[in-house]
Amino acid sequence: MTRPANPLEFNAWINSSGSADDSWPRPGKPLARIFELDSYLHVARVAHRGVFSNIFLSDRPQLVIDENTRPEQTFDPYVLLAAVLGQIPDIGGIVTASTTYSDPYTLARQMQSLNLLTKGRIGWNIVTSWHPAIAGNFSDAGLPDRKARYERAEEFVDVVLKLWESWQFPWGQENGGYGSVAPIHHKGKHFSVTGPLNLPAAPWGRPVLVQAGGSASGMDLAARHADYIYAPLGSLEGSIRFRDELRRAAEAKGRPSTSLPKVLPAISPVILSSEAEVAAYLRDLRERDPVTEADLAGAASLLGAKAGIDPDRRLVAEDFLASPNSVIPLGVIRSKRSKALDGGHSLRQYAAAEKEPEVIGTPRQIADFIVDWWQRGAVDGFTISGSYLPDDLELFVDTVVPVLQARGVYPRSYSEKALAA
Repeated sequence: MTRPANPLEFNAWINSSGSADDSWPRPGKPLARIFELDSYLHVARVAHRGVFSNIFLSDRPQLVIDENTRPEQTFDPYVLLAAVLGQIPDIGGIVTASTTYSDPYTLARQMQSLNLLTKGRIGWNIVTSWHPAIAGNFSDAGLPDRKARYERAEEFVDVVLKLWESWQFPWGQENGGYGSVAPIHHKGKHFSVTGPLNLPAAPWGRPVLVQAGGSASGMDLAARHADYIYAPLGSLEGSIRFRDELRRAAEAKGRPSTSLPKVLPAISPVILSSEAEVAAYLRDLRERDPVTEADLAGAASLLGAKAGIDPDRRLVAEDFLASPNSVIPLGVIRSKRSKALDGGHSLRQYAAAEKEPEVIGTPRQIADFIVDWWQRGAVDGFTISGSYLPDDLELFVDTVVPVLQARGVYPRSYSEKALAA
């Protein structure tokens, strides 16, 4: 199979204690570790050892208190990544920040500050905030609808991009004063911003832009601006369609083939030492946690399915509502539907599949999965979202990454990575 033009990449999701709800209280690990810098430095060093492109912090300015979950988003991403990247070289960091509950001048200044201080190792994950409970932490107005949020996001990003370019400083010169400074005089529906920004454009360019890009509005935003797409994992076929659609949309907006968005969906691989262990793990899981009526209802809700579907009949596209009545991001719903339809699942089979790890196997099997999806054009890499941090990320870096390096599809160092870019 032809080697893809884009090198294989990994990002590491490093929030809290891991992506699993039961990852926080664990034997031998103090609860307070999620509030300690050393914990995040350790995870970042593991990702650095694995020659990852970025560490990634999701963010939701809202505390969810529940005995069955953990505080997933705690530290301000700007502050935490400034502390981490100041001690860890080479690797980049991605800040998640909302266009619904931020101010464009302030965000532009924060991101440009990190861009300059890290010498270009920073990115902005553009989100519009989808959970209604977040709204109450900013006003009593309630969460705007999806269309209004994306309309604001488009203008917000345009303002930020203009601000980042509003001061052109004469880098490398001993004289020349301020350089070129130009107010942006932006006046739009949502924002009125004079500018210029009080930090100059960096000589290496703007921060990296990241987006989920699942809905039509999100896809349009991603096609215009995104360098990376952080997307949920769907089926192989659905992922190929999504990436092809996104790249065509980006090219239609005039982006050259050398700078199209890279798709790095999140996976939480379960890595076991033998195929027998994998079979035993799945057998035990299925016996211990069979599909219930509540699981069927949850699966139908997640898919945005119509009422009254026979749970044992193969699902078809007509079983789904055109406009799901859900706060769940449309990109998530799209990926779940592709998994159900392309897998030929009934609702019951889909509910059973949702209980199992999306990616499970020996290190070689995990490497096979990664290379297959990359070579088929479904992805440009993956965001490794360890269920239990730092353990699962350490296991991936120490067992899967060496297999990929031995096959010659993944760099052994950041200098080798730079040459392949």
